[in-house]
Amino acid sequence: MADWYFGENEQQIGPLDEVAIRQAIRQGRVGRQTLVWREGMAQWTPLAAVPELLEGPDTLSPYLVPHVTSGGVVVMGPRTSGLAIASLVCGIVSILFCQVIGAVPALICGHMALSQINGSPLPMNGKGMAIAGLILGYIQFVLLAVGLVVLVAIGASS
Repeated sequence: MADWYFGENEQQIGPLDEVAIRQAIRQGRVGRQTLVWREGMAQWTPLAAVPELLEGPDTLSPYLVPHVTSGGVVVMGPRTSGLAIASLVCGIVSILFCQVIGAVPALICGHMALSQINGSPLPMNGKGMAIAGLILGYIQFVLLAVGLVVLVAIGASS
């Protein structure tokens, strides 16, 4: 078995046998963009380009994405729901531009995101964004209702 090395905090870590490097991958110490090397390799290479470490039961989950910590360490963490992001963006757009048309997708995406996050077998981020998008969407509908009541009251008094 070859001895493996990887870069962490601008330092070389190793030598590690294959079991130890795979354990570091599972723990998130070695992510897809982390540089790895062993004897026989021409240069340091991102883990994502080393198929021998990505094959088998220790492959990286598609639900995990790399995150860089304040210390510069790349760790693997849960994905963020795209629906939650869409809900928040649509909610913000609906409030900023007073558009009810943006509130509808904010509400739809927000509810779908919460269902996706709560039903996911693996951890998923974005619950706060989904809730914020829902709140903004509902606020826009309340503002529309109040505006309609005011317009009807003004029209009735004329």
